[in-house]
Amino acid sequence: MERPLYINWIVDEEGITFEDGKPLKCYKLSYENDEKVFDDWALHIRKHYIEDDELIEDSTITGLSIEDYLRKYIIPQKQDKFGPTARSNDISEILFSDLFEFVLNYEVPRCKQYNRSGKNESEHGTDIIAYKFHNEEKTPTKEDELVAIEVKAKLSLKEICGVIQNAAADSTKDEYRVAHTLNYYRKKLRNMGKVEESRYIERFQQKAELPYKISYVGAAISSRPEIENKIIAGIKESDLQLKVNQSIYYVHGADLMNLAHQIYERCTK
Repeated sequence: MERPLYINWIVDEEGITFEDGKPLKCYKLSYENDEKVFDDWALHIRKHYIEDDELIEDSTITGLSIEDYLRKYIIPQKQDKFGPTARSNDISEILFSDLFEFVLNYEVPRCKQYNRSGKNESEHGTDIIAYKFHNEEKTPTKEDELVAIEVKAKLSLKEICGVIQNAAADSTKDEYRVAHTLNYYRKKLRNMGKVEESRYIERFQQKAELPYKISYVGAAISSRPEIENKIIAGIKESDLQLKVNQSIYYVHGADLMNLAHQIYERCTK
């Protein structure tokens, strides 16, 4: 997947800590009203739901324009009963997928939003799977990494503590749930014609035979414009009871729900 232009707006905020002084992996979405970047972002999001060739074919079969087909069948709409929630969840999951792929250099399968049963319905299982091979030729080693990421979004609120606590609590997943997601992704990627990616996922289904490192991430996002004094007041890292292989990532920015609606209204081509 091509690197979207908006990635340049994701700024690593070093020095952000919890109340007890423990560091937090924190990023600010410092965006501008840039039509070109917004359009590119919207197209990037739309391609998670449906590819170009399939969109043209489906539009022709239904007799609808591409814009009408996308609004009716594919893209969550603001006026839909669960449309705003779907928009919030999806754009947040895609943002964290982009963060891990284009900033942190992991490989991230893009299949969760594709061809789902309803445009406002999310799939079950781990929100995001990211992985990294230690060897350039991608032969299995015990240094390979798998990251299971659970996303909690509050785009309409400035709240910090609650969304981070929820992300932390939900990010400790049993291996069965991760295993189920890997199996689902492997089969879905294969059905999408992404055979090579499907084989990469297969490697991480062989943990007993071919061990690797696994970690769990609670990914939180909310509409806090700034972090005052670089401290997440009201919460200590010790409150989260994080395990050794568990960490928290937090993204914030101003008025993110309104931003999400602006982007999604452009997902029509």
